[in-house]
Amino acid sequence: MLIQKNQCHITRTRENCDCTMNTVNEDLCLSASTLGSSSVTTQLVDPLDRKICLIRRQNDVKKRVIWGIEVAEKLHWKGWELGKETTRTLVLKNLSLKTQKMKYRPPKTKFFFTIIPQPIFLSPGITLTLPIVFRPLEAKEYTDQLWFEKEEGVFCVTLKATLPCYKLDCPSSLQLPMCALGDTVETWFCLNNVGDLPTFFTWEVPAPFQILPTTGLLEPGLGCKIKVTFEPLIAVIHEVEALCWYGKGNKQKNSINIQAAAKCAQLLVSIKHKGLEDQDQEGFQKVVHFGYVSVGSVAERQIRLYNPSAVNAPFKIEMAEHVLTKDPSFSCSTSQGIVPPGEKKCLSLFFHPKTLDSRAIDYFSIIPSGCATKTLLQVVGFCRGPDAVLQHSCVNFHWVKLGERREQTLWIENQSDCQAHFQFDIDCQESVFSIRPAFGTLAGKTRMTLHCAYQPTHPIISFRRVACLIHHQDPLFLDLIGTCHSDSIKPAILTPQHLTWYRTHLARGLTLYPPDILAAMLKEKKLERDEDGALILPIESLPMQELEDLPDQKYPNIPPMTEYFFDGTRDLAIFPPAVCLEPIDVDFGACPGPEAPNPVPLCLRNYTKGKITVVWTGRSDCPFWVTPVTSDVPPLKSIALRLYFQPSSPNCLYAVELEAFAVYKVLQCYSNIEEDCTVVPSWCLKVRARGHSYSPALEHHIPHYSLDSPQTFPAVSPGKPSYRSLFLVNKGSMLMTFSLAPNSSSDITLRPSSGLIGPGAHQVFLISTYPKGTSWRQHIFYLNFNFYPQYLKEVSMQSREEPLDLKLDTHKSIYFKPTWVGCSSTSNFTFHNPSRLPLQFEWRVSQEHQKVLAVQPSKGTIHPNENLTLTWIFSPLEEIKYLFRVGIWVWEARQSQKTKPQATVHYRIRLVGMGVTGCLSAKPVELDFGNVLVNSQEVKPLVLLNDGNCTLYYRLVLEQHRPKGLHSDPCALEFDHSEGTMPPHSQDTIYLTARPKVRSQYSWTISYCLLSQRAPPTNSMDGKKKALCHVSLAAAYPLLSVLDICSMGSTEGITRKHLWHLFSLDTLNSYLARDPTAKELTYKVPTRHSMSRTPPIFTPLKLDFNFGAAPHNALPSVVLLVLKNCGLVPLDWAFLFPSDQQLDLDLWVEQEDLNSNELHQMRAEDNSLFSINPKTGSLNPGQEQMVEFTYRHLFVGTDRLSVLFKVSHGREILLQFIGVTVKLEQKYVHFTSTIHQFIPVPIGDTLPPRQIYELYNGGSVPVTYEVQVSVLSKVQEKNFDHPIFCCLNPKGDIQPGTTARILWIFSPIEAKTYTVEVPIHIIGWNSAVVCFQGVGYDPCVMGDTAPFHSISSWDSSSISSRLMVPGQNVFLSQSHISLGNIPVQSKCSRLFFLNNISKNETIVFTWKPRSLDFGEVTVSPMEGEVGPEEGAPILVTLKASVHASFYSIDLICKVYQRELMRQYHKELQEWNEEKARQEVEFTITDRKVKRRAYCAAHEPPKKYKTLPPITNQPPLNRPATWNLKLAKKETSWPCPQPPVPGLLCLGLTARAHATDYYLANFFSEFPCHFLYRELPKKKSSKEESKSSEELPDKKGPVSRQKQQLLVDCLTSIIRGLLEDKNFHNAVDQNLVEQVPYFCQFWNEQSARFLAQKSSLYLVPILSLPPSYEGRKSKEQEEDLFGKMPGGQEDDEEEEEDEEEAEEEEEEIEEEMSKDEEDIDKDAKMTWSGIKVTETSQHSLQWQWQQDLKTIIKEETESDEKEAIGRLPAFANLQEAILENMIQNILVEASRGEVVLTSRPRIIALPPVSMHRTDNLLQMSQGDVLCSGMQHPDCLLVSASSPSNMTT
Repeated sequence: MLIQKNQCHITRTRENCDCTMNTVNEDLCLSASTLGSSSVTTQLVDPLDRKICLIRRQNDVKKRVIWGIEVAEKLHWKGWELGKETTRTLVLKNLSLKTQKMKYRPPKTKFFFTIIPQPIFLSPGITLTLPIVFRPLEAKEYTDQLWFEKEEGVFCVTLKATLPCYKLDCPSSLQLPMCALGDTVETWFCLNNVGDLPTFFTWEVPAPFQILPTTGLLEPGLGCKIKVTFEPLIAVIHEVEALCWYGKGNKQKNSINIQAAAKCAQLLVSIKHKGLEDQDQEGFQKVVHFGYVSVGSVAERQIRLYNPSAVNAPFKIEMAEHVLTKDPSFSCSTSQGIVPPGEKKCLSLFFHPKTLDSRAIDYFSIIPSGCATKTLLQVVGFCRGPDAVLQHSCVNFHWVKLGERREQTLWIENQSDCQAHFQFDIDCQESVFSIRPAFGTLAGKTRMTLHCAYQPTHPIISFRRVACLIHHQDPLFLDLIGTCHSDSIKPAILTPQHLTWYRTHLARGLTLYPPDILAAMLKEKKLERDEDGALILPIESLPMQELEDLPDQKYPNIPPMTEYFFDGTRDLAIFPPAVCLEPIDVDFGACPGPEAPNPVPLCLRNYTKGKITVVWTGRSDCPFWVTPVTSDVPPLKSIALRLYFQPSSPNCLYAVELEAFAVYKVLQCYSNIEEDCTVVPSWCLKVRARGHSYSPALEHHIPHYSLDSPQTFPAVSPGKPSYRSLFLVNKGSMLMTFSLAPNSSSDITLRPSSGLIGPGAHQVFLISTYPKGTSWRQHIFYLNFNFYPQYLKEVSMQSREEPLDLKLDTHKSIYFKPTWVGCSSTSNFTFHNPSRLPLQFEWRVSQEHQKVLAVQPSKGTIHPNENLTLTWIFSPLEEIKYLFRVGIWVWEARQSQKTKPQATVHYRIRLVGMGVTGCLSAKPVELDFGNVLVNSQEVKPLVLLNDGNCTLYYRLVLEQHRPKGLHSDPCALEFDHSEGTMPPHSQDTIYLTARPKVRSQYSWTISYCLLSQRAPPTNSMDGKKKALCHVSLAAAYPLLSVLDICSMGSTEGITRKHLWHLFSLDTLNSYLARDPTAKELTYKVPTRHSMSRTPPIFTPLKLDFNFGAAPHNALPSVVLLVLKNCGLVPLDWAFLFPSDQQLDLDLWVEQEDLNSNELHQMRAEDNSLFSINPKTGSLNPGQEQMVEFTYRHLFVGTDRLSVLFKVSHGREILLQFIGVTVKLEQKYVHFTSTIHQFIPVPIGDTLPPRQIYELYNGGSVPVTYEVQVSVLSKVQEKNFDHPIFCCLNPKGDIQPGTTARILWIFSPIEAKTYTVEVPIHIIGWNSAVVCFQGVGYDPCVMGDTAPFHSISSWDSSSISSRLMVPGQNVFLSQSHISLGNIPVQSKCSRLFFLNNISKNETIVFTWKPRSLDFGEVTVSPMEGEVGPEEGAPILVTLKASVHASFYSIDLICKVYQRELMRQYHKELQEWNEEKARQEVEFTITDRKVKRRAYCAAHEPPKKYKTLPPITNQPPLNRPATWNLKLAKKETSWPCPQPPVPGLLCLGLTARAHATDYYLANFFSEFPCHFLYRELPKKKSSKEESKSSEELPDKKGPVSRQKQQLLVDCLTSIIRGLLEDKNFHNAVDQNLVEQVPYFCQFWNEQSARFLAQKSSLYLVPILSLPPSYEGRKSKEQEEDLFGKMPGGQEDDEEEEEDEEEAEEEEEEIEEEMSKDEEDIDKDAKMTWSGIKVTETSQHSLQWQWQQDLKTIIKEETESDEKEAIGRLPAFANLQEAILENMIQNILVEASRGEVVLTSRPRIIALPPVSMHRTDNLLQMSQGDVLCSGMQHPDCLLVSASSPSNMTT
């Protein structure tokens, strides 16, 4: 391997100073070349490179900067020797701008040491060098550290010494470029030897990657350039691991992750400069049409290849294999190449035709790499040769005297664009006729003048038919005629008419008769003259059998080639020759002289019946001559002639054509001619003679020529000759002779076979052959030049008979796909013409099958090498299988339609088809658009399925079932296409577009009918519509409703029900539920559409949003509304302020006068008195969103603002925002309206419900209200002294920001509306007259339509929504609970959850106690904690009072963050301790005392600094306007305030009915309620205040002493249980005891039956004594009643009760022990009695009596138990247990611990035993004793019970 000398570029950085070699530059790596092997060995050219590289590797270190000091990360020793010291220096450089001070500690080991440590001071920019010496003692690795100390910290430098090792470095990953399939990409990387030893390496890499070199040797410090080659075979992302093995035994390895992506290349082929002839049939092939191209020339067309992919696109171009074509006419300049990504490449296609008047067709395949796709390109071209014509076909020189010369001219013209090379086949020097020029070249569309001369040498009739040979064209013939007269001989003058008659006589066989005989026969009437004057035999003179064989009477149209080759000089002739001369070609060979060669004898035969005269017309100085010159030949005789050759000069070539004319002797005198029609032209005899005078010792001059010879003969039909032309040009300066060698193939004919070509002249040859056989046959002939054997030219040509053959596709079988009866299916059939002849074909289908089977086209022409595709059409008439056999007739295509083909070939193919029936189906069958917005558009796909085996043509029909009243509207459903085609086992997607115009339910039926191709397009084959799919749609408008409302800030004191009426939410919901009007839909979405400050509103709907009242500068009134999309379609909503609806105007437009309303709106908007967040939103069906409305109390008075509430494509409602701001210290009671409607009450109700009227104090001072009840007595007097209206609390106080409830009873006696106007006085303020209205109804008349049957009729806020306050992570699972209709004295509980969605915050909650005027509501637990992402179950319970009433309660829950609460308690405790300290500590201030000097070091530390005493100082007198604006002066240490809680509101509503009334109307629901008989006593106001004061104390933290005491007690109890053996035995007994199964089926009847019928021993069933159970039930009842929460008692009474309970418990335990002893005794006696009965029947009877007594005892006990069950205390206990069980089950289900939907399982009961019963009773008793109705949750003693449920 050759290594180039180079230098490595070293890049040093402050962070990384390693030696980096650039792998991109080839000069930086070693170059490797592999010759025959992938193994490589590296050798250095210059050893200095190794030294330099090693020094760099030793000295280069990686540095870092620590606290401004630049220092190396580590020092590395390599190449050390044992016992020798090696020193390296550590450089410290100060990069900062200040002096650095540091210390260092020496290395710990003895192998590294440096100078004695001393402080180091480094000024800015100064460098310190610290030498470090390494002294090894063993051959191992050494590691140590050198530590430096600074003020900022310490850092170290690693010291490391390693042994020499093998180590190669290479990149960990290598990404190769993307590569196309079949292509190859490569990349290079460097493999560096970073070790200390020469290293051999070996690479291993899986396919399709290759690595070169695979092996090699690297010296230390050198690198080798490695090449990676990627050649993918599949288009995937390749990721492999290449392994490099090296080291001792090749046990070390490095790996490289090589990644490369392979993609399929794609090429788009287009035709450059596309013309009209270039067809582009999609899906088949592209056609490149070359048009007409001259033979011998080359035409070029270009195609364009475009690569749209991201990789190189290698391609190759393949030409179709031609088995029968040896000389293709098309070629491509490129056989393969690469197109870069995104680029184009042009390729040239060439057409060089060689066969005249033919259509050439060929195919090119452009195949990209991977062979994924292939583009077929068809090339078509026509070959056009020269088209030369002569001006005249005959030149008549008339008669000429002997010795004279006459000349005439004519032109030859080339009418084609192709160049024409012509040559007249005449030797002008030896003939009486001459043509000048005799040869030449005609360019396209040119004309040349020819000079024809006649100079006779003897008086004779002269006629010669001269052939004009043209290259690539059939020869032309020129007739030259003339007559020579002498003084003595005057032959008959020959005219062109004589030639015409002669040719006619030749066809009629009369030319062999001399003119005198013909004239005699004409006289004798043996001959006649036709209309042209020619002689003809009379028909009547011919026998009948010869009439059929009578030849054609006209001269035939002989092809020029046939006439030229069959002129009578060879064995074959068209007509029998009259005179024959042999031989016609004489070769004298070498005649160097001086003696003349021997003459060659010639034989002339006369085949006529007259005497002829033969005259030779050669010149006198010609070296060749014939003797005798003139001779007469008798009829049917022959004479001998001699041909002489005498060269005139030596070393010359000679070749001539001698000419002679033979004529009837009688024609030599014109007077012998009686009939002019009997004149016959002379016959021209020609002899070619050649020879040379070169001596044998001399070499003949070398010929210089060019020969244009084709490789193949043209295609001809079998038995026909094939002709070709050759073109020989003499490019030398000397004469050149040619001759056909004797050893040439005998089956070809070459004309002329010999001759002489002058310098620069050319010779046109015509060659013919008769092809034999369908296989190619080779013809070889040789041309000898200049009579020299070495000057021989071999010409090879091939020919074959072109068979009438077609290559049929599909093995002559065609299969049609199953076709629906009435339709048609097609199948393409391709056949190929492998021959070189155009063939005509015709398909012949029988008459009976023409209705079922057809082909297009049925006849036509297929050109050579063409693929023709036909289309067969199958149209079944019935459901059967069809089988056809059809033939195709093929023959050679001929130009003349009248000519019948001589040979035809036919083929038969087999066609199979099947007629079937089918149908369509749709998926889905029921298509539901769902809910669609009115006047909108919805698109749904409908999939049509054709599961049959045939293709179906269908048309869809839509039938709309319109709602009533919509028949005039257009159809609301449309198809994207209603007709189509469905292939078998396929599906098609039709898109249905629905555009509903009105809100209604739409339904359609989609049907289909199958179309027939035989019927007209408007008709269907089936004629019946079949249902396909049913489509439904619900058109709706957006429906938005308000679910819930919540108040915050200044409106916190307003109840939710009152706030619901303030915001007119009932009216708002009713407006939103209606359809929008046309004007409201003017703008379907919220938009700015006005230029005025008061935009026009397109709705008549208006209502108020009343925010209530609050003092000036109070907290903002915040109202939260929950919006829900209750509709069926998504919607957008927006609140538009007046400024949101105005267009942006220029300043000059806005200069106008504003009225008071506009000024007021501007003030409200500019100061943001009213704000909404968010103002816009979008809601999907069922989705909810909270909107926050805020009113700021900045200005005293009433503020109003018109806000437009717009729902997209829906309602448009004008909202009037109203807010009142009250002055400070001013009374203000907010009256919502002057009319209050009571809830309807049925007449005859003895206990009408209590109803509530609310008054809200919006001022800042308390007020006192007083209802003037005197007006109620007037209504009572008018109604038979019945109190229709009754006010229960007509007078009371209302605190600021709170709501007072005035209780009313409305008791109607008639079914009508009652009205009363009641003045309500606010003491010290205004009064208001409120009109109270109530409706009484007869429930018997109204029935189920009574209002109380629907709780929502009076409670509009009865919803189930989750109201989340913005910014809070805590929410209630239900913000409102409606209990509905309940009976009085009932207890109703509901379970909900307090959820904490925060991920890291724990919250603490506490419920605010709420006292009711009647009834009681409790929440359990009242306080607790909820961890992150957890939920706490909350149980709310309502105990209804004895009065029928309405309940509407808002329960407030305060939520705190636990961390904030802990911080608050901690600060509060510190504040209390400091306050206590300041109360007992005082400071003496004496200014006269001198200050003492003391040492600060001995001063005792103080945790807190002494603060000034906490005193309440009166504030300064400030103006009233400063109130609420200036912050109060803080004390020296203010008391910590609790964190601001988050508020959650739970609404609870119910309606309590009297028991009798509830049973009459809700009888079925009565068993669902529990009546709690004992009601708690109402607490006094003092006790409530006391309990409220004690409540915060309970929230304080528990002290550590109490916690430790509790831990110690529990520890001792648990340890005692662990050491108690009785406890262990009881546990083991319970675990071992089995549960019998059949004991649970025991009953009283079976016991009695067994006692009477069985004689077996009975097992007594023992029970507890009645006294025990009586005492137990009594104690249980007393305990329940004693611990009922009936009211509050003093602490002393509670202690006395506890002492009495303890004494009773002790007595009960003593009695229980006694009873147990009695039971044991009875049991023993019973068992002993049973043993006695074994021997006595009397004892058995006694046993039966005892059993009966036991049964009677059990019945008594059951009666007692039933009586106990009816006790209220037992019912309360039972309800508490069930409630607690259900509550725990629901809690566990919410946590996923219990699956409520799982299948129930049967659990066997425990066995009946004495011990088990006692244990159960003791456990139940203990549980009851330790439980009470106040804490039912403690009954759940299970691991799954929530800890926060036990209190």
